[in-house]
Amino acid sequence: MSQQQVRFEQFFAAPCDKVFAYFADHQKFGRIWGGTFTRIKDGNDPRDPNGLGSVREIRNKGMAFEETISKYEPSTLIEYTITKGGPIKNHLGHIEFHSVEGGTKLIYTISFEPKIPLTGGLFSGILCGSFHAGIHRAVKDIAAA
Repeated sequence: MSQQQVRFEQFFAAPCDKVFAYFADHQKFGRIWGGTFTRIKDGNDPRDPNGLGSVREIRNKGMAFEETISKYEPSTLIEYTITKGGPIKNHLGHIEFHSVEGGTKLIYTISFEPKIPLTGGLFSGILCGSFHAGIHRAVKDIAAA
């Protein structure tokens, strides 16, 4: 099956550490995507339960799956993979945080393969629509914090 990829870029008028903290928090991250995001396993570092090795359960539109944080570099990078359930496989979410004049540039790439042939475009469209529908919540939340 063919590998699919979606890419998003977003500017935040806030420093990288503030934007990173929002995206690292599983419940806040869920505000972008909708549904319920619940941390079900703490990360490896007890000082940062949402960090490397943490697992979140996502329930949305009748689906349930789990994502595990596989790379975690504070204020710089978060990577995660779907490790249980879901309609896609070989998934990688890659979120970069770049300090730019006046704030932070976020570059967010999601790569995956559909489990069902010929549904990659459908899932890409769903991901794009969901991100664009929800990212304004993150921009608003971060500006208000």
